Amino acid sequence: MSVEANKELTYRYYRELMTGGDLTFVDKFMAPEFEFTNPTHPEPYRGQEFKNLVSMLRGAFPDLVFTVEHLLAQGDTVVGHWTAHGTHTGTALHTLRGDIPAKGKPFVIDGMSWLRIVDGKFVEARINEDTLGLLQQIGALPTQAPPPEPTSTKENEALVGRYFNELMNEGKLEIIEEIMASNIAFRIPTVPETVRGYEGIKNFVIGLRTGFPDIKFTVERQIAEADKVAARWFIEGTHKGVFLDRPPTGNKVKDQGLDIFIISGGKIAEIWVNENDFGLMKQLGAF
Repeated sequence: MSVEANKELTYRYYRELMTGGDLTFVDKFMAPEFEFTNPTHPEPYRGQEFKNLVSMLRGAFPDLVFTVEHLLAQGDTVVGHWTAHGTHTGTALHTLRGDIPAKGKPFVIDGMSWLRIVDGKFVEARINEDTLGLLQQIGALPTQAPPPEPTSTKENEALVGRYFNELMNEGKLEIIEEIMASNIAFRIPTVPETVRGYEGIKNFVIGLRTGFPDIKFTVERQIAEADKVAARWFIEGTHKGVFLDRPPTGNKVKDQGLDIFIISGGKIAEIWVNENDFGLMKQLGAF
């Protein structure tokens, strides 16, 4: 058969058999050695067994429709890209996960078929389809959680305000989980390794407030755009405890710096800090 004849027979396969459910198509156009494989189904279907698959699919999805999106052919091979839609209102769907009872849910998926036709009959069908999407849509698997709604710049600025006022100035460690993501990453040049997670942030704040029990951050300027907030701040405090391995000096210190916060899902996910670290260490008697 010509390439065009193979393509026309493939169109008929989707139209008459897969959509129309005409099982006589199998008798006419499937070779005895025909083999159909699809990762959704446990075992291959061979020869006349293919009728069982079509009957099962149409029993599960009485309104099943296949639409050919693209079709290309060469020699005895035809590759079809298709979409399928239907509603699971009938019998159970037989899959690798077992028999899935109907919940009345609709689905739309796409797939591709690698078909071989010899002397006007199908001898092979190798199928790949969006099995995950199918099982999720018909309620056999949980769907992925939708991405969190983006917060406004005002909400993001308020979040940063809590970081400075409640956490850094007042030492309220209990709000860390309220305002920060569990994978929070805090980067500051005076600490070689990135501070990560709730415990990392907690230990950093404890260390800072141990060194400067009266520390006070004052935000001088702040701007916000999309999911980012930038804040320029000043601090004042008294060096009454060990800080960055420096013993307490009792010195009054002042410092200034700039932070950039990245917000995700209504929580602080990253903090990038740069400050006058040379000036700070000088005030702590390091030089």
